[in-house]
Amino acid sequence: MFFAFALLTLAGALAMLLQKNVIEAGLAMALSFFGVAGLFILLANPVAGALQIIVYAGAILVLVLFVIMLLNAHEEEKAETARPFQRWVGAAVAGVLGLALVRLVFTSPAVAKLAAVQPTQSAMTLEKVGEAMFQQHLLSFEVVGLLLLAAMIGAVTLTKKDL
Repeated sequence: MFFAFALLTLAGALAMLLQKNVIEAGLAMALSFFGVAGLFILLANPVAGALQIIVYAGAILVLVLFVIMLLNAHEEEKAETARPFQRWVGAAVAGVLGLALVRLVFTSPAVAKLAAVQPTQSAMTLEKVGEAMFQQHLLSFEVVGLLLLAAMIGAVTLTKKDL
């Protein structure tokens, strides 16, 4: 199951990067969010998985797609000149760096130590999430909401001059 959810997450992220249409890229991002939610469920944390779907796939993705559609930014500008050599060199460098990073992570002694550690905390519940969000992090929760609202208003104001 882990490999299925990891493949779903990576496929969604890769599809998001390779899309020319921003609406389709946003929908591919939703696929990636569902894969991450599945990984949370496999980690025996269904609350984080549900919050991943509700908050990210539900609220944040809808907000992003709403702003994209509102701004009418569907069309991708054409590149002035084709540069196939730079594209292939860039892809090769990114692939080599990615493989080096994967090798570095898997040969790290920290990964071996992490695999040997047994979890001691109790499972996360909705009650704990609610208490943490509305007691300890209420101000930051409200500030993030205002920041998202201001960013959306600013984006609309910058692009729609004739309002």
